[in-house]
Amino acid sequence: MNYFLTLVLAAGLVSGCASTPEKRLKKKGFTLSYKSKVSAGAAANKMQLHQPLKISEVEMRMHLKTLTFEELSLFGKKRSVFTSKDIGNMARLLAKALRHVPSNKIIHYELEAAGGLTSGNIFASKDSIHWQFNSIKGMRFSGRVSVGWGNSSWRMVPQSGQKFQVVGRVMGNQAQENWIFSQLRPFSQAQQNAEKKSIADRPSNKKPAIKEPSGNSASKRTDPALEEKLGLLKNLYEKNLIDEKEYEQKRNALLDSYF
Repeated sequence: MNYFLTLVLAAGLVSGCASTPEKRLKKKGFTLSYKSKVSAGAAANKMQLHQPLKISEVEMRMHLKTLTFEELSLFGKKRSVFTSKDIGNMARLLAKALRHVPSNKIIHYELEAAGGLTSGNIFASKDSIHWQFNSIKGMRFSGRVSVGWGNSSWRMVPQSGQKFQVVGRVMGNQAQENWIFSQLRPFSQAQQNAEKKSIADRPSNKKPAIKEPSGNSASKRTDPALEEKLGLLKNLYEKNLIDEKEYEQKRNALLDSYF
């Protein structure tokens, strides 16, 4: 895996008042952070969130695979929101975040991929995971009403066990086509075993190329203690004192302890 992770603690402000530091995890092309519920909108802010949520990486991967959208154009097709590569990069970190996010926060993420920016919020209510999308593959959500000639927007396509979030309006209830919730139904053991096998079968023949932080700005953003420990671990790996499996396990343990 060719990536370098940096952990950043940035002071956040909510409604003009200082709050606790915002935890933000940055990976190549992927940013994950905890934000106030209010940032997800009034409807989400009124919800009682059941967090932290106990969820495994395997379960998260299976949820991510089901997320589907379609472009609102003449030849629009249904497509998966995330590719297999995206899911491989995101699943472990999202599951970890949901297992630690407090009940007054939501998880915000941004994924920069070849198709463009995909961003949104994730949070959990009783028996459900909520997926609220701001943009998918470089296309910001505009909804059916604001789509004009020559413009292109999209909507989510709920799959089995998924529904649109409905919000009350002056003119009646309205389905939010960029916001669905998925039932936290237990996946069958056969499904979970198949997903575990797909994780184990991922190609990992080459040693990961570890990139050093470049410039003063990178060193200022990186936690000094974490940077030192990752550097020592990398040195052991490059001298073949530990194998790739042990390197990955110890690196992930270090990163998880900071998030």
